[in-house]
Order: sequence, then structure tokens, then C-alpha cells
Amino acid sequence: MASAQQQHVQSVQRLQSPDPVEVYSALRAIKNSIIGSTTKKSLFFNLQIIPHLTSLLAFDDTDVQIRVQATAVISSLAHKDEEAARQLLDAGVVGSLISQIAPGADAALIEASVRALNALLSYESVKLGVEKHVGLMVPYLLSIITEAKDTSRVYEMRAHARIELAILVLGKLCMTEARQYTIANTGVIDMLASLLPCGYPRLQIAALKALSALSYENMEICGALLLVRLKHKTYTEAILDLARNQDPDISLSACMCISNMSRMRTGDLLKDIQTVVVPALVKLLKVSGFSALQVVQSLGYLCHEDADIQLAAKNAGVISELIKILSVIEGQAGADFVDQEFNMRMVKGVFLTLGTIVSTNEECRRKAVEDQALMYLVRAMGHSDSGVKAAACLCTRYIIRSVSICRTHVPESGILAPLMSLLQDKTADVQVTASATLVNILTDFSPLRADALKAGLIDILAKLLGSPNSTVCRNVLWSIRNLLVGIDDDTRREIIDKIKIETLFSLSSAPHESFLQEHALGALRNVVVDSMLGINAMFDTMGNNRVIELLRQATRSDAESAIKVHGLYLVNNIAIRSQEHCEIIVGDEWLLRSIASHITNSSSEVAIAALWCINSIASHRLPLQSQQESDGESVEDVGACRYMAELSALDLHATLERMLDDPNLALDVRDRVRSCLDHFPESET
Repeated sequence: MASAQQQHVQSVQRLQSPDPVEVYSALRAIKNSIIGSTTKKSLFFNLQIIPHLTSLLAFDDTDVQIRVQATAVISSLAHKDEEAARQLLDAGVVGSLISQIAPGADAALIEASVRALNALLSYESVKLGVEKHVGLMVPYLLSIITEAKDTSRVYEMRAHARIELAILVLGKLCMTEARQYTIANTGVIDMLASLLPCGYPRLQIAALKALSALSYENMEICGALLLVRLKHKTYTEAILDLARNQDPDISLSACMCISNMSRMRTGDLLKDIQTVVVPALVKLLKVSGFSALQVVQSLGYLCHEDADIQLAAKNAGVISELIKILSVIEGQAGADFVDQEFNMRMVKGVFLTLGTIVSTNEECRRKAVEDQALMYLVRAMGHSDSGVKAAACLCTRYIIRSVSICRTHVPESGILAPLMSLLQDKTADVQVTASATLVNILTDFSPLRADALKAGLIDILAKLLGSPNSTVCRNVLWSIRNLLVGIDDDTRREIIDKIKIETLFSLSSAPHESFLQEHALGALRNVVVDSMLGINAMFDTMGNNRVIELLRQATRSDAESAIKVHGLYLVNNIAIRSQEHCEIIVGDEWLLRSIASHITNSSSEVAIAALWCINSIASHRLPLQSQQESDGESVEDVGACRYMAELSALDLHATLERMLDDPNLALDVRDRVRSCLDHFPESET
């Protein structure tokens, strides 16, 4: 071992030799020793090989063959890991490599250099770190492609290698929207599209990958691709043909291209995706030894927020295939010669894609439950990896959106205990997804709500409300909102005692956190709904003035619509239940005018909430009076509206009449307007 180490030390020392032959020999020895060996690569990094390599590339008179070997060593070292690639980037090797791909450079040196760049750009941090080099690198890469294509030996293997590598590097540079436009504006789209029918798989795959990177999340470039024509076909037709290709790499790369364009939601394209692309990806899932993780991720991207494609995926058997993958991986747990780290990433990918597929469609959710998805999800919640646990929670959240599933399959799944445990996980991402999932099992129709309360859920929620993570706080407030619907006063009292009215008030006015304000107001709204206990607790704890100030803030004209809605329903729930506290609301002229101003709001939801407030305030009547008719019999008058004077002062009657005369008024708003008008005396209508 010692002699082997000494040989490596000597190899590095020989790089400083004045004899080119000795330097060349040392580089070849280093290159051959580090190929495929992470340990050897680490050793040479520790022996400070990088400065020697950069020096060799920096000298103008360095022999081409030495440059080729030094560049090959850099390429191999870059494959070690991201930290190694960052060290090479920081040492300045990228600038030297770019200078070696300039037009007119030696062909072998160009190939070695672009191969090294391709290796370095395999990592996100390096892709971002080469920003200053993009302007020079892109034209050199295009020159490689065009020059190699124009030679008489265009189909020669080495020329193909240079074109392929240059295209791959171009694709990896498309990290940002600005770079996408920079590269697209060079005319590269037509150049890459022309390679699609070339019949050479490696070039086709490289072109497809570059086009996919170029158009990723960029609708303008996707639109430009739709206009491209290739002889007798459109770009889309050419890509769909390649998606049907028997070569799995070509098929997957084509599917990834078309997935980007699916965001444009064009009718014919969406049909092609459902009939061609989805089945092609399902077929790839069944190819033994193929990169199933990429296929799974592509399916997830394709199905994002598109109910039709999600249903097409379900009908094509995607859900069953994903569950099969989970079953296979579970059977490999603890087995020798299995890449457990890859399996972990695969499980995470399956859960995320499955969650996407079931996110909107009830049929898809039922299919997932039929295929025992909940069993795998519950088990995954106990996984050691936080990413797997978070993905399992996210997928579960989407599945249990279904009322029927939440009522039937969820209680028997055993999900409650692991989910409540994950609420207290040390990882923020897990807490976020676990608390989001909890929201769906605390609805008033969920059988698990009672069990969660018995298991000490309110104490856990009270503790989580102090989390520094605002998303966790938002989810907890949402859970409290759901928990306050349809409960008895004993449970309401426990929530009030442990969650604290003061805490909800504080979050209802949280600066720059509108989504926390919204859900805190929603929780307060439900604290007082149909409950004198809740109303008294709010006013006794905070006092009349602070309650009115909160209601003022929530109903301001410049408040967000969601906050207005919750604020107005908070007013309504107080006003309808308690005449004593309604008096306090009506007594604040500013608040009453603010409420009245919202009945004509452009948002139907806000307008309806304001109309409910008016209706509830007007529902309070003066005491009934008895009087004698002329014939001596006693009759009772219906008590007049207690607050008619205050409401009339706002000219509400005339406003409501004008609204009713508006032919464009939404039907649900019109219904509320009629209800409000019923409270005004006949003489005013």
C-alpha cells in the first residue's frame, strides 16, 4: 500500500518535469488509475493535483497531447462528486477548457474539452457558477456542431462524439430563463430540430435532451417549437414519432420534450399526450434495467394539474405500476447487492408522482386505495429518511381529500398514530407536509377526529403554533378551523383554553403574513359560530375595543379578499348569535359603514358575506307589543327591526333595490339581496 501511494506521489511530482514525455506518461498513469475509483480520485485531490493541471492548461506552449491527457484527468475527477467539480470550477479550469474548444483547435482536444465540460456541468452549483463563461461558451459550442456537420466525414464516429457532447453541454447551460433565451436566439432550435430525423440514436437523444432543457417551463420557446417544420412533418409530429421509438432512451427523451409543451394546454396536443405519450411512459416503466426513476418523474411532471392526463394515466395502468414498484422495493429491504439509496429516491419519486395523479380525480384516488396505496404510505411514514416521510405525507394528503375514502378506508389504515408522530418530527419539511395532511382528517365528517382529540392532538397543535416555520403555523391554524366545526362546548372550551384567544388575535394581525391572518381569522370565526361560549370568551378575553379594532382591520377596503370574507363572517357569527354583542358592532359607525360598503363588492364571495352581516344585524327585533283592536280583541304586532335607523342611515334600502334591478347580478348574490330586503318595511319598498 505504501509503495502504491508513493507511486501516486511521484506521478504528481513528475507533472512538473521539463521533459514533455515524462509529463505525458505521468498524466496517462494518473488517468488510468483514477477511472472508476472514488478513493483514488480523493487521493489525488489530497495530493494537490489541481494546481498542476491548471498550470499545464494555462501555458500556451503546452503540447496538444499533454493537454488532451490533462483534460481527460479533469473530466474523470469531475465525475467524483459535486464538491470535486466545485473545486475544479474554483480553480479556473472552465476558462481553460473553453479556450480549447475555440474554432480551429485540434479535434481530439476539442472532444476531450467538451467531454470535461459535460462532466463538470452535471451538477447544479457548477451550472450556476459558469454564468460569466456562457457568452463565450455558446458560440464555440455552436461552431463545433456546425463545423462537424459540414465536413465530408459528417457520419464519422469522432465527429458524432463532438456534436453529441456539444449539444449536451448546451442543454445543461439552460439553467435559467435568461440563458434559455440567450441560447434560443442563436438559431439553435432549427439546428437541433434538424437532427431529430437523422437516424443516429446518440445525436437524436442529445438533441432531444437539449430541446427539453431549452423549453422547460418556458411557454414562449414551446410556442416557437410548435412552428418548426421538418420536411413533411411538424415538430410535434416528429417528437411523437420518437416517443413511439423502440429505443427506450429516445422514447423517454421525446416524452420529456412533449411534457414541456403540455403546459400550453392545446387541445390536439393534449389528446396526443393521452394516447401516445402516457402509454409510452407506462411501457418504459416495464423495461427491465431502464432508468425507471426518470420515467416516474416524467409522469409526475406530465400529470401536474391536468385532470384529463391524470385520468389517462390511471386508465393506462400507471397507478398499478407505481404500486408494483413499491412492492418490489419493499421486498429488497436489507438485501445485499441492492442500491438502497437509489431505492429510497425511487420510493420518494413514486409517492410524489402518485400524489400528483390522485390530486384532483376521485377515480384515481379510489384506484390508489384499491391497490393498497395507503398501506405503503403508512409504512413509509416510519422511514428513516425525511424526504420519504414528507413525500408519503404529501401523497396521503391528496388521497384523503375524498370524503368517502376519509370515512371508510382511512380509519382502518392505521394512519393516525404515525401522522401525529410526524407532526413532532425534527425536520421542517416533514412537519409541513404532516400538518398539511392533518387538515384533511379533522373535518367534521372524519371518524378519526375523535380519536385524534383523545390522543392529545390539541396539546400538539398548541405547541406547533409557536413554530418558527410560518407554513407549519398556517397548517395548524387550518386544522384548528376544521376542528372547531360541529363540536360540543366542552371541546370548544379545551381549544380556547389551550390554543388561547390571545394567540389567534395576535396571528390575525400578523404583519406581512396575510396567509396566517386569513387562517387565524378563520379560526376565530369558527370559535364563535353558534356558540355563546366562544363569543363571551372572545369579548371577555380581548375586550370590546380590541375586538372592534380587529373587525375594522379585517373589513378595510384594502384588505385581501380572503381576509375580508373571514372578517365579515366573524361579524355575522357574532351578530346573529348575540344581540348584546351585535349592539357593540352596530354602535361603531365606521365598522357598520365598512360592512355596508362591501355588499356591492366585485367579488361575489365578499358581497355575500357582507349581505349575511346585514341580514343578521337586521334580524334582531324590538320587543313584541300587544294592542286592542276596535272590536276589543287582543292582537300582537311583529317587532320592528331594532337597528332600522342605523341601517336606513346608510341608504341600504336604495342600494339593495338597485342591485336587484341589475340583470348581471350573480344569482347567489341576488338571493341574499332579496333576503335583506325582507327586513325593510313595506312602505320603503
